[in-house]
Amino acid sequence: MTEALYSWVESLVCYYILLSAVTNFLPDNSFKKYIQYYLGLLLILVMLSPVFQVTGIQKEIDRCVEEMEENLQDREAWEKKAESFEENWQTVIQGQEVEP
Repeated sequence: MTEALYSWVESLVCYYILLSAVTNFLPDNSFKKYIQYYLGLLLILVMLSPVFQVTGIQKEIDRCVEEMEENLQDREAWEKKAESFEENWQTVIQGQEVEP
């Protein structure tokens, strides 16, 4: 139990270090509200992480993330196949234009 508490506090400390680093390194204030919005969402997730672990939601979240990564890899493979098909098609079209 104490190990989980220490891990949670460590996550909070890392969050606040990230928050201060990001806000200090912004060149101007034009993106400040967007950065604060997304960092606020991240803070909510960090604060709720013990609840996720106790209820078992964390395992479901991890499974969904893994599934999304697999889908992304599949999508990248399909995009590469589509690019090679398009390149082959372009060479076929160029070959037909030259012959007549």
